[in-house]
Amino acid sequence: MDADASIKTTLKSSLLGGPNAADPTLCSACVIGLLADAAGEGMRMASLALDITSNVLGERLVEVTVRIDKRARSIVFASAEARVGDDLVFTAQGLFSRAS
Repeated sequence: MDADASIKTTLKSSLLGGPNAADPTLCSACVIGLLADAAGEGMRMASLALDITSNVLGERLVEVTVRIDKRARSIVFASAEARVGDDLVFTAQGLFSRAS
């Protein structure tokens, strides 16, 4: 994925803890996978910042948008935002470096 590109994915809210509020463990597992896929093969996660809201997810679909904010030869900055309609579920920022 190129810098400034984005990918949108739709998930069932139950994968993130729905119908209750988002579960931090489920959100982190989901976003790590999505960000790693976007960063690409040969890149390993060096850092993750995840902010989760307390909004109730219900039985609705969650739209996750993943972006590559910056890509260099050996480092990738990626971010993700999850929403149920207009309600924010989580934001995440990941830093990846080339695996040795």
